[in-house]
Amino acid sequence: MANINILNPYVYIPSFLKIRTKSGELQKFKPNKPQITLLNAVEKLKREEKPVRIIILKARQMGFSTMTEAICYHHISTNKYRNGLIIAHEDSASQNIYNMFKTYYENTPEEITPMRKRMNAQELLFENPSLDDVEKRKNPGLQSSIKVASARNVNTGRSQTLHFLHCSEVAFWNDAKTLVTGLFQTVPNLPNTTIILESTANGVGGFFYETWKAAESGENDFIPLFFPWFDEPTYSMPFNSVEELDVFIKSLDKEEKWLIETHNVNYEQLKWRRWCIQNNCTGDIEKFHQEYPSYPDEAFIASGRPKFNVDSLKDYLRNVQKPIKKCFLNKTLNGDIEIDENNNGYVEIWKMPEENKFYSLGADVAEGLSKGDYSVGYILDENLDVCAKWRGHIEPDLFGKELVKLGLMYNEAYMGIEVNNHGLATIKAIQAEDYTNIYYSKLHDKATDVVTQKIGWTTTSKTKPLMIDKLAEYIRERYIGVKDKDFISEALTYVIEDNGSTNAQEGCHDDCVMAMAIALQVFLEGKFDSFKPFVPKEETKRKRQIFDGIKVDEDIEEDNFFDEYGQEVSL
Repeated sequence: MANINILNPYVYIPSFLKIRTKSGELQKFKPNKPQITLLNAVEKLKREEKPVRIIILKARQMGFSTMTEAICYHHISTNKYRNGLIIAHEDSASQNIYNMFKTYYENTPEEITPMRKRMNAQELLFENPSLDDVEKRKNPGLQSSIKVASARNVNTGRSQTLHFLHCSEVAFWNDAKTLVTGLFQTVPNLPNTTIILESTANGVGGFFYETWKAAESGENDFIPLFFPWFDEPTYSMPFNSVEELDVFIKSLDKEEKWLIETHNVNYEQLKWRRWCIQNNCTGDIEKFHQEYPSYPDEAFIASGRPKFNVDSLKDYLRNVQKPIKKCFLNKTLNGDIEIDENNNGYVEIWKMPEENKFYSLGADVAEGLSKGDYSVGYILDENLDVCAKWRGHIEPDLFGKELVKLGLMYNEAYMGIEVNNHGLATIKAIQAEDYTNIYYSKLHDKATDVVTQKIGWTTTSKTKPLMIDKLAEYIRERYIGVKDKDFISEALTYVIEDNGSTNAQEGCHDDCVMAMAIALQVFLEGKFDSFKPFVPKEETKRKRQIFDGIKVDEDIEEDNFFDEYGQEVSL
């Protein structure tokens, strides 16, 4: 014992802590690979002298509560003046966690077991239990504690300073945002403090979903750790014979083959998967995806009616690729566009521009608030492949300048901007840059049989269903080549509401969906024209323009044609 460093969790946890196994046996805690991954992440942040902030999305019953409580117990029981709090989603889970700590304490060697004043279902207090004040002053003990509580009490833990906070199965808390917001204030933002949020998924929306997505995109300080079902070593079933294995191999479906090819899942694991779908998930494959996901987005199943074909979106999701470049775009004095590669850049590029190729650009404009919706622009090429994306929080007029740089880079792309609300400021900024290849919406007055046009794309109760239905068709048929995870994630949470309208599910965004729908509409109109649809102001004649598939030859001679934004002009 003298040569063992009890402050080292890699030594302490497997040497001294015992657990009750699923079969009811008491044995030393031997962490599996996923549990070690969590411990490594915690210790890395500690070495870097950073506060430990981790969010875990996992498959069911992978033992993360066991490891998290082991880390907590080690930290609190070997340091003075430390307070830990573990909150479970329900009372029975809180009791299970308390029993875990009780087992740790009762089976730790006496030489390293701290003095205990109190141990009950709510608290484990490491303090001298003596009633003699003189003795307590001489040897007070650690004066550290671990408390266990249920998320049913929204005021839990608000009155004390915490150094270790574990929120278990957060996705199932009734009012997670209120409770967690209060709890976070009790943990100092200092090194050697820990917050671990951990849960299986519980649909789209809510505090856990939003915090996970923000962690994925780097919008908060939490480190996202995802653990798929096939990381759990016990999720495997042997075959009884070679003949059974041969029959199984011949019956593999598309998703099972993808799991083998992409994640190196073996046949024994797939046999367990089939068993689990039928016996633990009542034959519901979507339920299995939520409870035992293979990748993060698979875990979050929209609770509404998805507008877009889910099978197609999952195929897209399985083929997501990181962009070849992430960057800012700069415009030189001579008008060239330079790429400034930067991992924090707003622009992501999957395909570089090619000479003499047609490109369309669709953009959805947001207000520009740092915590609000995103402004998004997509570039589509002649094959309907997504070449590039601009996404970020930015003022509408500055977004216009960014779109000009993106459009110029892609051969002066045919640009459609949603004109609703803040879009007017964006279009004004675009035209101030002398960018003229801009989409105009066409309006046909049946009474007068006159076609008029209006700058930009206007989303209305009439045009929105058309653009979304067309996008749904192209996703279902896989006509669009998209490898952008942001778009696919949004499309998975874009639902049909009870009144028949379509919107992002509560707590989700639809900026990428709207930008892509506009880009598709712009492509469908502009792709088959061999000319630039609009010309600089000083030129008075415009060539053919397509209106709903009908080509119309027309001259325009008004000098002030482009001067008024939203102005309708008879053709």
